[in-house]
Amino acid sequence: MHAMETWIRDNQLNVYQLAIQTDDGISVVYCQPCNACNNIYSVTKVFLNTAIGMLWDAGRIQLDDRLMPYLQPYLDAPYDPAWDEVTIRHALSHRMGVDEGVIDIDRDDIRTYGTEDHLRYILQYPPKFRAGSYRKYTDSAHYLLSLVVEHLTGAPADDWIRQKLMQPLDFQHTAWTRCPKNHTMGATGAYMRADDMVRLGWLYVNRGQLDGVPVVSEAWVDAMEQGKFDFYPVKGSSFRCKGGVNGQMLLYSRERRFAAAWTAYEDDRNIRKLTEYVVSRVENGVQMDGGTKKTQG
Repeated sequence: MHAMETWIRDNQLNVYQLAIQTDDGISVVYCQPCNACNNIYSVTKVFLNTAIGMLWDAGRIQLDDRLMPYLQPYLDAPYDPAWDEVTIRHALSHRMGVDEGVIDIDRDDIRTYGTEDHLRYILQYPPKFRAGSYRKYTDSAHYLLSLVVEHLTGAPADDWIRQKLMQPLDFQHTAWTRCPKNHTMGATGAYMRADDMVRLGWLYVNRGQLDGVPVVSEAWVDAMEQGKFDFYPVKGSSFRCKGGVNGQMLLYSRERRFAAAWTAYEDDRNIRKLTEYVVSRVENGVQMDGGTKKTQG
């Protein structure tokens, strides 16, 4: 851990918190003074995907279910029938077929949408391509998926995720962005500590189990990884990762029994360098300490 902190400082990276989890536990370094909880941006998506998996495990949803029936309670206007071909799987894999009207609330001025109803805004731009045939990464997909979770559980998605996923993993406080209609954005805008974020990576290291008790099934872990539901392989390594804008990162290796997470405000090029550094050290057998030690930068 000390070597990683030194590398970050030597390379003058604007990293806030860095957390590692191994079989020895969690260690975290505050690389500079910062807020306790930071926006993890698109890393939020893998938390929502895990919630979808928990509902799938419970038999309440199937990946090839059509998306629109779950959204009926929230509809107040007609929509193009092309949306009826979009499934849960298409949304999880960013293959809904859309190529316009996508939302990115981290960059958009939502006042330009012309409505406070994000669902209405999204649905007014029907898929241009056959669902499943064209990939377009968009926050729209996970906003729709968050409504699916809300419909099935009777609570905003972040409330259910906090109760069913984060509490079992022993998280501290988190905060989640909601839309003007009070629905969880789902795609971005979760605020948390790096030493909590890393716990989700460790759950996937252990194929969905916490202390031998399944939180999410091994079948869902396989679906996430094989379907590339926002956990992507790191080329030439045993790692998978999910990043967020401005340098957020969650990565893990089941083979190396290692997970890491960090929050930052840094450009993609420097975050790639940091990711490559961590992956290279772990793959080459360099010991990365886990435990309970916490240091304030």
